[in-house]
Amino acid sequence: MKNTYFSKIAQTIEPYQWEEGITEQMLRFDANTLPFPPKSVERFLNAMAKRCPINEYADPTYATLKKLIADYEQTDVSMITITNSGDEALDIIAKTFINPQDKFIVQPPTYEMFSIQCEMNGGKQIEVPLIPKTFAMDVNTLIETSKNVTAKLIFICNPNNPTGTTYPQAEIERILTESNCIVVVDEVYREFYGKSVVQLLTKYDNLVILRSFSKFAAMAGARIGYLISNPTINNKFDGIRLPMGVSYLSYKLAEYVLQFDKNWIVKQVQMIIRERERLTYELTKLGCITYPSQANFLLVDLGGRAQEICKKLRDNNILIRDRSTKKYLEGCVRITVRSPEENTKLIANLKQIL
Repeated sequence: MKNTYFSKIAQTIEPYQWEEGITEQMLRFDANTLPFPPKSVERFLNAMAKRCPINEYADPTYATLKKLIADYEQTDVSMITITNSGDEALDIIAKTFINPQDKFIVQPPTYEMFSIQCEMNGGKQIEVPLIPKTFAMDVNTLIETSKNVTAKLIFICNPNNPTGTTYPQAEIERILTESNCIVVVDEVYREFYGKSVVQLLTKYDNLVILRSFSKFAAMAGARIGYLISNPTINNKFDGIRLPMGVSYLSYKLAEYVLQFDKNWIVKQVQMIIRERERLTYELTKLGCITYPSQANFLLVDLGGRAQEICKKLRDNNILIRDRSTKKYLEGCVRITVRSPEENTKLIANLKQIL
């Protein structure tokens, strides 16, 4: 078939793929997932075994789940849009705000799906890199660039993936005030940081917050997320999203988690934070440069040995994320913080390798 039949983006895009040869026996320090599924899964499965109307279409408004999310976020249901994962949420954002050739700003190194989804919808990427080594935002350059190129969107990942860096509310407010852009704040890892800008939604009508059940609720396999924005933007999001794009099973499980697992979520987050501190200490003792993180992962500079160490760990059924060949992340790997037992195995293996 002639390549010209395809759209410009389809001519260049490649399917997303995991590494080959990944098995269930491998320890997954590469995907930023939590070590255990939600506590209420068994209760949910028992309920579904008794009554599961999977043959019918479910409520396309997700009214019950929206109410539970609004309570969790301490905001209004009119500000919530349910999405089929955080990645679909980014696609909805792009479809809502981006026309062909509209500019959007990303701050690498950061979450790559910001760029992918916007470019697939015709947007043109502008980079304002984070400051080297500290990975702080270059706020002055960011605001100046947004005005010079007449950008539509600015993406801020807070905490940032893959660096774990966080950004003060004052900086985010300055960007909201001075940039004349829609500012998307990705708070997928918020629970491991403990701070949010949700309260700013009533103050700034150009703020959109991205959330996902994959991290705080340990539901990565269910593919469900949500957006929080002012009611006007939310109404546009709800019009653009697929009307029944989230599966019945996924949104029902999300309801169970928010109804029954709030204390479990708190305990899981506390455990991850403790383990993050322990893992940072142990890696530093081994001579690794470990960047400060407020997420459930660590960025570690292994220098010229990064690929070698990744391979040796994989030979022992341990996966970490090799970012060492990426611009701005030369020599670095990203390591997910897992359970105490898993982290101990990782440390023991690294001691042998290093």
